Amino acid sequence: MFEQALNHWEEDDFFQYFQQAFAQLSLDELPLSACCMYSGVIDPDSISLRLLSSRSDAQTIHLKIGVFFCEILSGCACSDDPSQAIVLENSYCELSATLDRKNAKLSFN
Repeated sequence: MFEQALNHWEEDDFFQYFQQAFAQLSLDELPLSACCMYSGVIDPDSISLRLLSSRSDAQTIHLKIGVFFCEILSGCACSDDPSQAIVLENSYCELSATLDRKNAKLSFN
């Protein structure tokens, strides 16, 4: 999944390819629940990334990633206005990850 990103390591477009592969991960594969402060229900369409730092050695690429996302807060639609029934609360998490150069697998530390 992260093969394209590995092919572009140390190039200006590495993070673009990393983001594309990251977007294919399911919520179950992401350790974001530890960063949830409200409901723990994450809107998958709200996830965006920032690369905070990166370094590499012979076997792995070490990344620190800032992840912005929204938690879904279900509410009451007492006024019969369905737009009030769901509220999104902004959340943030910093993740340390390693990308294995041999098998292109991403793991979170």
